[in-house]
Amino acid sequence: MALFQRLRVSAYVICEDDDGRILFSRWIGYEDGPQWSLAGGGLDPVEDPQQGALRELFEETGYVCELDALIGIDVERFVGRHHVPEGFDGLDFHAVRIVYRGRVIGGELTHEVGGTSDLAAWLSRDELAAAPRVSLVKAGLAMYDDGDGVPVTPRAPHPPAPDGVRVEQRVAAYGRRPGGDIAGGLLDHGADPAETIRAAFREQGADVTVGRPLAATSSVEPLGDNAVRWIVRLDYDVS
Repeated sequence: MALFQRLRVSAYVICEDDDGRILFSRWIGYEDGPQWSLAGGGLDPVEDPQQGALRELFEETGYVCELDALIGIDVERFVGRHHVPEGFDGLDFHAVRIVYRGRVIGGELTHEVGGTSDLAAWLSRDELAAAPRVSLVKAGLAMYDDGDGVPVTPRAPHPPAPDGVRVEQRVAAYGRRPGGDIAGGLLDHGADPAETIRAAFREQGADVTVGRPLAATSSVEPLGDNAVRWIVRLDYDVS
């Protein structure tokens, strides 16, 4: 079976109101119908994760948000059957999902029209439990309940890639030990960030435990021939 390799980096925001309800967006779904998801989605080419999280939340819910903390990163590899390029039987999907905690500071609840979601709502956990939802919801809420996360510093957005420029997308993962030592590198397709970091430290003769993510940033560098490399970098605490 011939599979097309696809990397998708996405960013999401969990916001809670004064009544303990959480802001969700309903993905339109495929054969199984609509399902609730965290508000957020895939990054545009060369977009910074923070920029993408805020943009997606506004597009899907109508709210302007401020990010408080990075609370987790979820990575999954699976075979997809939709939007498959001609000549392939499926997608070898490498999904990297960056999850933030945030708070609404403006806007009003507005449903997306013509996109990948069709409804936005504040839902209690009991209401959510009785509704169809994607697997990321469980993972994201576990991150949200696990602790305060790592505070984020707002970053200036990258300018969009000019029309006609080829963008090579990669993800890198690095770990930082308490003494300041850093090791890691670019992820192979489908690789787990924590294992990539552990392997890099093993090459230096050290066995480490990879802890919580500390930051998710991005950079853009020219490759020549009207192309750029866009790297989303994931940094983790290591002990």
